[in-house]
Amino acid sequence: MAFAGLRAPWGPEGGVEAHVAALAPRLVALGAHVTVYCRERYNPHGACYREGVRLADSATIYTRSGEALVHTALAAPRACLRHDVVHIHACGPALFSPVARALGRRSVVTFHGRDWTRQKWGPVARQVLISSAAVGARSADAVVSVSEEMAPWLREAGAAGVDVIPNGVDPHVPVAWDPAIFPMLRPGEYFLFLGRLVPEKGLETLVAAANAARSRLPVVITGGAAYTTGFVSQLRRAASEAQVIFTGPRFGLEKRMLLGHARAFVFPSRVEGLPLALMEAMAAGLPLLTSDIAPNEEVHGGLAGWRVPVDDVAAWARALQKAESAPAEAMTRMGELGRARVLERFGWDDVAARTMAVYERVMSR
Repeated sequence: MAFAGLRAPWGPEGGVEAHVAALAPRLVALGAHVTVYCRERYNPHGACYREGVRLADSATIYTRSGEALVHTALAAPRACLRHDVVHIHACGPALFSPVARALGRRSVVTFHGRDWTRQKWGPVARQVLISSAAVGARSADAVVSVSEEMAPWLREAGAAGVDVIPNGVDPHVPVAWDPAIFPMLRPGEYFLFLGRLVPEKGLETLVAAANAARSRLPVVITGGAAYTTGFVSQLRRAASEAQVIFTGPRFGLEKRMLLGHARAFVFPSRVEGLPLALMEAMAAGLPLLTSDIAPNEEVHGGLAGWRVPVDDVAAWARALQKAESAPAEAMTRMGELGRARVLERFGWDDVAARTMAVYERVMSR
């Protein structure tokens, strides 16, 4: 099996990259031989095997609108030379699904969300993404959606069938608080946002709400930026130093530490596929303040403590105030219910087994 369309697993973490990093080793454990074609700039490991998965770099041009398409255009033919199934991820790269069929291989496309709805894209790029997704939906031997929300669109675009296989999550591994790592924070006394710092995450709303709420608990914004440094600079200028703290991207132990000791998780997104960050927060037992969009609802199943309208600054400010003053017992109970739900419904081992079943089905044709 060959994966293409993403940057690199175990590198800069976006949702697709985290998905593949969790899924690919489990497929190896089930007997698959897996190669991930990476964009060289984002692959800190180089050409090697990691957790049984072969990493191979493939060239591209590094521009916001072109790198995914060029990478997949070059990687897909290479993948067909030595793999039975080419598994493409995301809407833009789906354009190259027909390459596998033309070269006598099987193709699977996983759609992680309606990428054309993201604010960073202009009209031309949006139309390219829509058209590419439609090509992938019609031409792939199997179409996978990570959410129920996107599946109807794929069927309308011409997919013969859609397998809804969600993202997964691992159980949270607790980490003791270390004040030397985060000297500006106190455990249990901050709200946490975790994700990419991009406009569709609703961070302007969160910053404005934090400023307005004047809570004694700061909002901690953790994540990195790619092609959005101007946007992040605007956020920093708008944020009150007393109310909002930016930590930059954090991984591994530091990320687990932040998740394990927050008062609650805040997630004001306008657009999502099926949010891994929300799953991780639930696995850590955090109460939730989330925007009321369908993909968030699909994850938490109504168990969010506060479901807040998108872009409503006043409502978000009120939610922050209420979450600050809520009784500890109630917050703990919310977190426990969320953790039980996400670990029961979104296990990576089940995701891997269902994905392997898709491969076996397309290979049997």
